Amino acid sequence: MAEFAKLLENIDNFKGLLGKHEAVIQEKRGVLQQKKKALADAQAEIDELTKEYEGMEHRKHELEKTIEEAEKAYSRITQSTQTLQAVIMQEYHRFQDPVPPGSTGKLGASASPKS
Repeated sequence: MAEFAKLLENIDNFKGLLGKHEAVIQEKRGVLQQKKKALADAQAEIDELTKEYEGMEHRKHELEKTIEEAEKAYSRITQSTQTLQAVIMQEYHRFQDPVPPGSTGKLGASASPKS
């Protein structure tokens, strides 16, 4: 009978240990759920920041292309302006020169006699 009493005592001890173990499991489950929630929140924030970053990189690339195109257009405008200025100056000087002798003085008339 003493053996049965010892066995019952061991069963009661195991039940006590089981209760403590279940409490620890419950606590760990709560911590795990909190950590999973924090991880999910952090992942959502990372995803949002990644999307924002990619959008900003795309915008940067578009701005760089716009700047490059604007610089090319500016260069073409500058070249055209210089060409136009040179033509205007040539025409200005052509009309400022006195009429050479032997010419009729008319626009487009040749100064040299035709053969």
